[in-house]
Parts: sequence; C-alpha cells; structure tokens
Amino acid sequence: MNKKEFYEKRAESYTKFDKQGFTRYSRALKLVNIQNGAKILDVGCKHAFLCDFLAKKGIDCDYNGLDISEKVIENLKHKKGSFQVCDVMKGLPFEDNKFDYIFCFELIEHVENPTFLLNQFKRILKDNGVLLLSAPNPYNWIYLLVELLKSPDTEGHIHSFTRQNMGRVADFCGFNIEKRLGTYAILPYTLHGIRTGNYLMFPSSSAFLATSYIYKLGKCPVNA
Repeated sequence: MNKKEFYEKRAESYTKFDKQGFTRYSRALKLVNIQNGAKILDVGCKHAFLCDFLAKKGIDCDYNGLDISEKVIENLKHKKGSFQVCDVMKGLPFEDNKFDYIFCFELIEHVENPTFLLNQFKRILKDNGVLLLSAPNPYNWIYLLVELLKSPDTEGHIHSFTRQNMGRVADFCGFNIEKRLGTYAILPYTLHGIRTGNYLMFPSSSAFLATSYIYKLGKCPVNA
C-alpha cells in the first residue's frame, strides 16, 4: 500500500467529531491572538476545526486548508475557506511570505523529510508570522507501552520528536521555539479504552501524561 492509498483508507474511518483534534486546536489558540484579515494555512486540516473555531469567534480571515486525502477535501466543500488536496512532500502551492499563521498538527511525524517541510513553512510564512506545530510526545505512557509490547504502528508515524530534537531541527531550518504547551492526557476506563473511545481526557503538560506537544515557532532574524 502506497502513502496515498494509506491515508485515503484512514480517511474512511474519520468520525464527524474528533475530540482529540478539537482539543489540540482549542489549546493552540491560547498561544495566539488572531485578528480579522489574517492569512492562515491549516496543513493536514482533516475536519477543519480551526475554520469552525475562527468563525465562532467572529474572526473574518483568509483560511486555507490542505490535506493529502481527496475524501477529506471533498467533505469540506460546504465550509467557508479554500481547500486543496496536497502531498506536502511535493512542495506547498503558495507564494513566498504569504501567511500570518501556519497550523500543522500531528503531521510532521508522518512525512519523509521533516526539514523539507519546515523549510517550505519558512518560505511561505511572513517574517513576523507564527508557526504552530504539534507532534506526539514519545515519553507519553501510551507510546512507552506500545514500545514495550512491540506493537506495530497503525498511524503512519515514521519519525519521533523529543523536545531536544524538535528544537534542533527547528534551529537548522531557521526557527526559534518560543513556547511549548502540552495538549491532553488520556486515561482509559478499560484496557481497550483508547481504541474504543472509552477514556478520560484532560489538558496536561506532564512529560508522562501529555499525548503530544504544541510548539509555537517564529522565524529567526536574518542576521541571527
């Protein structure tokens, strides 16, 4: 199964309401103050929760969503914004210095070349723009348990990012990490609770409990 087929197949299992995705966006919006007229790119937009959040806040912005799945993009046609099918490893279809904010959640661990993606973000982000990036926390108890049990990957993850190597790859690509925020913790009611959806979820930045982290990044000054 090639990459395109894998993600089209995964898109068939997406539920209408993804409370984990919803929580990531709600947490991330605590780190920025988006104003009317902002140009926004949402990479791996899935349900386009960000578009909904901004609309509910009454923010009139230029929203752009990308996803590798044709099924995902087809299901978003009723929403206000611009949506495109895009494999980010083939480059981002935008001109330089276009966006005020780029959101990229739970995607960098899926791509073959993370530095290529970050350099693309740097190209299309304005000099004073903000990149909000999230990635799974490899020290989370769930991932540690998966490793101990030698369970196969079912999510399409091909990279893992600690705080230290996220900082290093960001630096190599001309970004500063300005802030890091934990997303949420998951505690299952049962041993099968994670897959069945029977779990408690609450905000957490604990190294052991946080399922993922959101990184707020800014471009390094040219003379830095």
